[in-house]
Amino acid sequence: MNVSDEIKSTLQIDGVLSPYVEARDEADAVAELEQLICERAQPIVRQIVGTKLRVGRSANSDLTEDEANDLTSEITLKLVKRLDRLRENAGEETITNFRGYVAVTAYRACDEQLRKKYPRRHSLKNQLRYVLTHHEGFAIWEGPGGISLCGFKRWQDRKDVAKQSKLRRFVETLRLDDHSLPKSGQKLNPSDLLVAIFERLGEPLEFDDLVSAVAELWQVKDSLSRSNSADPDMLTGSAQAELSNRLETQMDQHLHLEKLWAEIRELPLRQRMALLLGLRDSQGCGMLALLPLIRIASIRQIAETLSMPAEKLATLWNQLPLEDNEIAEALGLTRQQVINLRKCARQRLWRRAHKSFGQM
Repeated sequence: MNVSDEIKSTLQIDGVLSPYVEARDEADAVAELEQLICERAQPIVRQIVGTKLRVGRSANSDLTEDEANDLTSEITLKLVKRLDRLRENAGEETITNFRGYVAVTAYRACDEQLRKKYPRRHSLKNQLRYVLTHHEGFAIWEGPGGISLCGFKRWQDRKDVAKQSKLRRFVETLRLDDHSLPKSGQKLNPSDLLVAIFERLGEPLEFDDLVSAVAELWQVKDSLSRSNSADPDMLTGSAQAELSNRLETQMDQHLHLEKLWAEIRELPLRQRMALLLGLRDSQGCGMLALLPLIRIASIRQIAETLSMPAEKLATLWNQLPLEDNEIAEALGLTRQQVINLRKCARQRLWRRAHKSFGQM
């Protein structure tokens, strides 16, 4: 990329990303990234997940609270990786609207979640999308915040969007009117049905709302798994106790993580370093970077716990988790000593956790 291309790219990038992309050292970059994710991205992600998916423990919920938190974390990690690429690679496609990019990423993740959970609805969604994109006079386009809108093609420049209540009243009218719907379970021609809906509403509507309306009219339903359809009032004995324990765990998850972090900070320094610098999940992926994102500890608090300057931690951040021999070299120990330190740390944490639970 030549100088003019670099200037052009800088001018096109969303201004909120400039402090991160242009940060002179890793410590500043990490701090800016934390602010972008925690203060700008995560509120949007949580709002979209809560709006597009039914979260809870009722029979018609799409996700449990725990599953919603997992989805939010997955979306957050995608955003972090995308921002890392943007900073490291000058040739990476720029982001001109960060808020819109976050929203689109979240909406796509929600759509993928629904696709897996509701295959029949997903098939209907593809069918309607095909009609909207291949029949003259219809259109589907991206509205504010990454929302997919649809309607007559001549509506694409309009700013108004039909309310769900207005569409709901029309659906009820179609269901109650014998002359509007064919009998014997037959369906209206898709294009004719869309014309009827668009003409009655008189304004664009969200594509997902259209899919829900047609699914109701055509009685397109996906069977729910037992785990998502369980009614606490119908459970007895051990099943009810199990559900209660799981819900309590979900509600207290963040509190438990905060307590665990406090216990980690009480470990001897070498145990803390052996544990945190090599912290990884079952697939070998680093876990330390998640702590700032889920608001358990900031970058500077992690650095303090490791007894190192934030600037030094920043230079290691993209290399985490470190291998045992790298940690050993930094501590002036053998690899086996590092393994032993981590084992002692985990045993102490387990004992403290077991003692805490025994007092509850």
